Amino acid sequence: PGVIVNRQSNSISIVGKDGLSVMINGKLSYQPIESIIQMLAGMPSDNIETIELITTPPANLDAEGNAGFINIILKSRTDLGLNGNWSASLGYGKGETASASVNLNYRKDKFNIFTNYSYTLQSQDQKFTNYRKVFFENTTTENDITTNREPAENNHNLRLGMDYELSDNTVVGLLFGAYNNRWTMDAKNFSETKINNVLDSKINLTNDEVNQWQHFMSNINLEQKIGDAGKLNFNLDYLLYDDNNPNNYLTNFLDADDQLLKTEQTRSSKFTPINIKVGQVDYSNSFDGGLNYSAGFKIAKSEFTNTVSAETLNDNVWEFEDQFTNKSDLKENIIAGFATVDFKINENNTFKAGLRYEYTDSKLNTDKEGSVVDRQFGQFFPSIFYSRKINDAQSFNLSYSRRITRPTFNDMAPFAIFLDPNTFFFGNASLQPATANNIKADYRLNSYMLSIQYSREDSTIARFQDRVNLSSNQQAYEPINLSNSENISANLSIPIYIGNNWTMQNNILVLYSQAESYYDDVLVKLSNTNYNISTTQTLLLNNDYSIELNAFYNSPSISGRSKNESFYAVNFGAQKRFKDGSSLRFNVRDIFDSLEFRGGTDLSDQGFVTDGVFDFVNRTFSISYSRSFGNSKLKASRDRVTGSEDERKRVN
Repeated sequence: PGVIVNRQSNSISIVGKDGLSVMINGKLSYQPIESIIQMLAGMPSDNIETIELITTPPANLDAEGNAGFINIILKSRTDLGLNGNWSASLGYGKGETASASVNLNYRKDKFNIFTNYSYTLQSQDQKFTNYRKVFFENTTTENDITTNREPAENNHNLRLGMDYELSDNTVVGLLFGAYNNRWTMDAKNFSETKINNVLDSKINLTNDEVNQWQHFMSNINLEQKIGDAGKLNFNLDYLLYDDNNPNNYLTNFLDADDQLLKTEQTRSSKFTPINIKVGQVDYSNSFDGGLNYSAGFKIAKSEFTNTVSAETLNDNVWEFEDQFTNKSDLKENIIAGFATVDFKINENNTFKAGLRYEYTDSKLNTDKEGSVVDRQFGQFFPSIFYSRKINDAQSFNLSYSRRITRPTFNDMAPFAIFLDPNTFFFGNASLQPATANNIKADYRLNSYMLSIQYSREDSTIARFQDRVNLSSNQQAYEPINLSNSENISANLSIPIYIGNNWTMQNNILVLYSQAESYYDDVLVKLSNTNYNISTTQTLLLNNDYSIELNAFYNSPSISGRSKNESFYAVNFGAQKRFKDGSSLRFNVRDIFDSLEFRGGTDLSDQGFVTDGVFDFVNRTFSISYSRSFGNSKLKASRDRVTGSEDERKRVN
């Protein structure tokens, strides 16, 4: 309830807040957010035991991320031997989709080895429109851009690990992971310019783009039991990412009568290797009487070099465009320590408290501007949680937490992607981290749940914000820091059971948002009351067949200085289970092909208005088959948390 996947910005939010992290069995996923979204879309629900929404994370989890965590708990198995499962899916909707995965787990005596591999193909047409009106020196200039994109994404993901029990109290483990995510695109961009409502010129731009992410990770883990309840965990992680993003552009400039004026050939490139090293030690124990405590220490060292350039071909010689050419390097060290305690006051009252301290030392230099970021700061992040069981049907929770959202490495490693010579996407090396204070209260009555939450965040990071140069008529989409933002939300979950075979899960979210920022020293303040209504209807026809209908509606909302229009979607699925444990599914995503994101910025007082439409999700029909094999009672691979969860999610 309250979770929204936004395919425009490739983000996942809960109760209106971005920065949500996805964990599998307590371990944050290793992929960038785009791959995480694809992974979730293709994950068989048969493998899932429960889904936890952790909106007030304890101090032992990283302070990174204002929205909290989603933890997907997969079904576990017991005994010895070999087991696994495989699945495959095919789909079509304005292009093909496909996925396949295989998971293996082998356990014998004190030795356990596990591996999984997945492949995803996405090749569906996308459409993007952008409108801009600029007022400058008694002249009104309008630009209307339509982009038709033909992307293809191939994602290979591999994970391999093993555990060995040195003794009854000591386990050592190795974990390796890698992925190769290659995204290619051919696009045709059409642009028209009007001056004082008279057509002045046209631009036809064709471009091809490659965005290839390659990743390798390794983890060494040692788990030592101490006494009856004590446990010591030691982790060493090394992460390597490479992002290679070349673009080629061919631009035809036309007059109002479609007469060719000139042709221009340009290209841009971005190459960013990222290295991250993490060490972490955690200790936990329990006392008689229900008192539990834990403490830990972590150090993370991150660095990247980002080389970005743009060139124009003049007389068969490539010449650099100074505005879009730069080289930057980042060195960042984060040292953190935490302590937590939880205990039962009595049979009906539980109290948890934690304190985390993080010290950050960041230095970012560029060839053009020299030192862009040179900051050293330390912050405490407390968390408090109180729970009261009123009776068997009712309970009440109250919590407080302080969180931080650091800029992603992608946003701090600037890039330039062009829609036309005057409209482009850009990064922001000067982004500052954002800190938030959150208060939340929950009331449960049987299966009904009401949550009320207040959040205030300083220096909120808002992505895809408009900046327009009035004299040159150039528009950049870029991430910025807002002055602050406030959210007040009420989330009501209403399950309804009609007989034994019909289940309805309904959710209503009401969110009041307010954001303040400065544009050229002028205060911009937006506020909005947004609501999201969703329902999932599950009907069991018999022991073997089931169908499901899911629908949601999201009313107009705000994002930084931008206003977003409403959107909705309806999805359908049917499943057949077989006696051998396998299942066959048929799905229709976005039945009415309605899921598109519309929004824009109205800064008429500052001289411009913008509007855009992102239509990146299509009606898609798919069929999938999954099957398990081997010993169905085999114990699953050991659940453990590596030390680099926080760092992985900043590579998106």
